[in-house]
Amino acid sequence: MKILQLQVGALGTNCYIAFNEETKHGIVVDPGADGDQIVKAINEYGLTIDAIFLTHGHSDHIMGLAEVREATKAKVYIHEADAECLTKASANLSIYMGPGTEFDAADVFFKDGDVVDAAGMEFEILTTPGHTKGSVCIKCGDVVFCGDTVFAESIGRTDLPGGSYKEIIDSIKTKILTLDEKTHLLPGHGPATNVDWEKRRNPFLQ
Repeated sequence: MKILQLQVGALGTNCYIAFNEETKHGIVVDPGADGDQIVKAINEYGLTIDAIFLTHGHSDHIMGLAEVREATKAKVYIHEADAECLTKASANLSIYMGPGTEFDAADVFFKDGDVVDAAGMEFEILTTPGHTKGSVCIKCGDVVFCGDTVFAESIGRTDLPGGSYKEIIDSIKTKILTLDEKTHLLPGHGPATNVDWEKRRNPFLQ
């Protein structure tokens, strides 16, 4: 699996394009903004996108969705608890950052423990509520796309609607820190990290 990282939007959201180098099929994780740049990268690598995975429904993770969805015709996946974020501007918080933006509903809802076969790869869904009620982390091999659940030496904010400090700490400790210590963590903002580093250096998890 090869992974491209694009930093998009005013909040510097990490959008990831993961693809099978043999088949050139891939998936997009969190098309947060700048849909044209994401589509350009897809085309430059000659990729066929089989799925668009959303780690949660906040606007800074979905604002490029419509453009990427239209260009790729890929199915959109989100946890059902965040489904309303696509169809209601107040739920995805875009209404508080300018003109509200709404999207077509998701095609598929994630459930905890799902294994999604896409682009010839298997993606395991880890439900990790706390940042939002429908936050998920997505594991493929030794890589986890973390959304805004855990960052390098930090955690996602929990003061927005649906957030819970207790839940996010529990999610990280039971779903992330239990993974192999060499597992790579690719967060929704900021640099990559790994399980071992966060166990030892994340002040919220001590």
